Amino acid sequence: MSKIGNYVFSSKTLNVAIPFVVLCRWYRWRLAQLRHINDRTKLRHHGPAIQMDVMQLKPPDYPLRRQPSDEAGCLTTETPAVDKPSELFYSVDMVPTIQVPSRDGAEDEYYVAKPIKGATSTLRNAWRRSFSTKEKERLTNLDEDNGCRKQVLRVLKVVRNREAGLALLTSYHLKTVLLRTTDELRDPAQWRNECLGERLMDVIGRMEAELGAGVMPHYFLPGVNLLDGMKDKAVDNMRLRLKNLKNSKRKMMKLLQ
Repeated sequence: MSKIGNYVFSSKTLNVAIPFVVLCRWYRWRLAQLRHINDRTKLRHHGPAIQMDVMQLKPPDYPLRRQPSDEAGCLTTETPAVDKPSELFYSVDMVPTIQVPSRDGAEDEYYVAKPIKGATSTLRNAWRRSFSTKEKERLTNLDEDNGCRKQVLRVLKVVRNREAGLALLTSYHLKTVLLRTTDELRDPAQWRNECLGERLMDVIGRMEAELGAGVMPHYFLPGVNLLDGMKDKAVDNMRLRLKNLKNSKRKMMKLLQ
């Protein structure tokens, strides 16, 4: 059992709803106590997450530092200069997560301290259910048959990143449509490397259709629409852009060059 401010939490019961803002502050404080948090490692808020930046250690311009001689002037010592942090090595986003054990033999549920987009004021402190572990497992095993599914996803990300009109599509949108397409096309022969172009068009076509309908169901929670909160005009513009790319090999190839 842990106490966070005036809130008490155990793995079995939650005696009061904990606003995620409170837990984020506590979580950041706990991380700051770690002995490895120093000049090389920085913590800062990054939206609802806590971002940890780890810097490269750059050797100084001079390898040794000369110490003053003794009173007789005949003794000098040299000690290594201390490496100093330089450019960014890597960053990690850490989000407080609560694991809720299952009581009926099903998989445990995970809830993260992230606000729900477009939520009303009464839901801004609500915890959002996370499927990151299920998604990671699904993606890890996606190409066990040496297929091209992950390659399709990489190409989709390139298209999205290079086409400004698709900026509202997140990686999660792309993965969601890809996973549904893989569920529909179950024959491994359909995902051979030589079928990359066809499968790419299949995914883009499905995405175009879902944008046209204004509904892109969440993969794990089909009742949740991933397009909620987007303006109809913006959604339709993305649909038209995907349609143009799908129907023009020249435009698609130019984008991918």
